[in-house]
Amino acid sequence: MDLNSITSSLSSAYGSIQEFIFANLVGPLLYQLDLMSWAEDVFDGIDWFLFGCIQIGLIVVVLRTWERLTPAETQERFAKASRADVFYTLFHRLGIFHGLIFIALSGFFFEIDSILHDFRFDRFNVESWWPGVSSIPVVSFLIYLVLLDFVEYLYHRASHTFNWWWQLHALHHSQTVMTAWSDNRNHILDDILRAVVMAFFALLFGVSPGQFIMLIALSQFIQSWQHANIKAHLGGAKYFLISPLYHRMHHAVGYGHEAIGKPGVLGGCNFGILFPWWDMVFRTAIFPKEVYPTGVRNYTVSQNILAQQWQGLVNAVKELMPK
Repeated sequence: MDLNSITSSLSSAYGSIQEFIFANLVGPLLYQLDLMSWAEDVFDGIDWFLFGCIQIGLIVVVLRTWERLTPAETQERFAKASRADVFYTLFHRLGIFHGLIFIALSGFFFEIDSILHDFRFDRFNVESWWPGVSSIPVVSFLIYLVLLDFVEYLYHRASHTFNWWWQLHALHHSQTVMTAWSDNRNHILDDILRAVVMAFFALLFGVSPGQFIMLIALSQFIQSWQHANIKAHLGGAKYFLISPLYHRMHHAVGYGHEAIGKPGVLGGCNFGILFPWWDMVFRTAIFPKEVYPTGVRNYTVSQNILAQQWQGLVNAVKELMPK
């Protein structure tokens, strides 16, 4: 069986599963609730759910096995500190935030398109940049991946710059037992803000809903790998793709969130999400050779998810209050 046949078979099987879920589970529910006007959006939303299931399966089978084979540091088989991370991953990877916000902003863009057109403004549709080249789906996908990665670099660096924002993002850095589950350990307000920003720029760049799902799913799985407890040396490829060791340096105590030599002062390094190029351009890159402990100096959080969210909110509000 050749590659095209395999791809066609997988695509057919995926489509059948999506149709089965809608016809037997989601569709009847929408009918009972008199929400059939949402049928098309909900059908597309099943993509987010299925891609999330695929990612979770890969985390369990591939990444967790890889962690046991070449660990960066010795850990318990499953530490208590990771239980909350598993919940965060299950909650976020099923597409709730990105899917709903992308749909909401799509409607917003549709409403204001005519107004923007009067000002001769148009979306930066990559497909029209170089007809015959940038219009090729694979090429436009890669361009979108790079553009959105730059947006995420700026967003990520901003979360380390403003004290109130850092109080939300600190939850992500508080994990001292890094695993493949750790990527989605975030404050819900930070997640909502990030989802809005990413959906806004994706729509601004002209990303289609189908491409957006693929872009987010690919980025999320790579980030799960980057947070994994894996000692992986990429050789020369470390300048092309961010490795677990590179990102672990971003989480390192005294390096990842503090200015070097200035404990407690916001700074940090290795803000890149997928590619290290932006760190290299803005001189925030450190390519480590050693494995450093992770966490935030003099900062602990409860293992209770609600307590974690409340602590981040209270600390952020305190930073916004007049001194």
